[in-house]
Formats: sequence, structure tokens, C-alpha cells
Amino acid sequence: MDLGLEGKVAIVTGAGSQIGFGRTIALTLAKDGCDVVVADIDFAGAEQTAEQIGPLGRHAIAVRANVSDSDDVRAMVKAALDRFGRVDILVNNAGA
Repeated sequence: MDLGLEGKVAIVTGAGSQIGFGRTIALTLAKDGCDVVVADIDFAGAEQTAEQIGPLGRHAIAVRANVSDSDDVRAMVKAALDRFGRVDILVNNAGA
């Protein structure tokens, strides 16, 4: 199914767990053509997920972010804009 996501930029929060929905969402978006900002309070986990996106032919960055902290949220969005220039999709999955 072509969802028209090629070239879009997505932020996925809560994507650091290697057994959670966020990781699967991030990988699925990458498979559908998105570059992904992988955000999680667990930075090491976010890095793992981001590394799994590269072989899918898309770009990803890992960002440590606690979505209950407004400064972290601002920094997450800034990192996305600095790296990719825009945000098209936001998946609020943290704590799910």
C-alpha cells in the first residue's frame, strides 16, 4: 500500500524500547519512505532503533527526550528541524 509517505519526516516518541510499539512504528514509517527522528527517554534504545533505519535506505537520528519536559520537547523539535528542515508527522507514543 502506498500511503504517499516518501520523503516525509516523522518524529516518533517512545521509540527506544526494542520490544515496544514505537520501534515498530518508526521502522514501518521508514519502510514507507520516511526519515525518522527516534525520540525516547532511553537514549541508548533510541540509538538502536535509529541504527536499524539506515539499512532501510532512510535517514534517522536519535534524540533523548522526556515528553513531560517542555525543554526536552523543544530540543527534540529543534533537532528534527536542524537535521531535516521540517516535520510532517508526529507520533505521540511515549508512555503508551
